[in-house]
Amino acid sequence: MNRTRFFIYQILLFTALLLLNLFADSYISRPFSRVDLLAICITVPLAIVIVGLVIQLYKRFNMRMRQKVLFLVMAFILAIIIITVIENIWFYINGEMIFTI
Repeated sequence: MNRTRFFIYQILLFTALLLLNLFADSYISRPFSRVDLLAICITVPLAIVIVGLVIQLYKRFNMRMRQKVLFLVMAFILAIIIITVIENIWFYINGEMIFTI
């Protein structure tokens, strides 16, 4: 049960971190402006909170480090797959992409 909870928490946190990066990426661009500065001021504290939660998660669960890293890699890959599936479902329903690069 501990491993399952750890894995689910990792998936949720990585999905949140990737979504934060995808949304902030559209506001941070080459000609640096006030909008870019505001986006950075909003994004950095949120990313620090998410990374802090990941660190607390590592300290909380008593597993070998090898297992934690293996779960981290699997959770990261699964988070990418989840975001891709959400994007494809949204495109199928509305005909437009959520995340534009």
